[in-house]
Amino acid sequence: MKNAENGFTLLELMIVIAVLSLIAAIGIPNLMPSLSGGREAAAIGSMRTLSTAAEQYRLRQGSYPTTLSDLAAVDPALVDSEIANGERNGYSFVLTGQQSTFDCNANPTSDNGSRYFYVDESGVIRQSVSGTAGPTDNPVG
Repeated sequence: MKNAENGFTLLELMIVIAVLSLIAAIGIPNLMPSLSGGREAAAIGSMRTLSTAAEQYRLRQGSYPTTLSDLAAVDPALVDSEIANGERNGYSFVLTGQQSTFDCNANPTSDNGSRYFYVDESGVIRQSVSGTAGPTDNPVG
């Protein structure tokens, strides 16, 4: 009686690996812009949250918060601890405030072609592609 051996030959395995490598080489570069766009959308959402939280803080405390940690220090907290520490989804957030004004910047933590964002007490989120955004940059939209 003859023993039939089951399995794949080395050549078959090498062909499968080559096909999978080709698919990965085509697909992965197309995912990078999607990841960047997702990070930007999350940063814009966080800027909206921070703008709303700063307004709620002003209504409760009588002045705008001076730092992000002020927004997490009230009870109940207006933002979660992650954003209060200034980092979320590949962006670094910085909020500075005074009695009647505040501004907040979101800067990408790595240079991957992402946009920079800015919001102040007006609630208008602004963007810049060349560096830190400010009150004179174009609104997001």
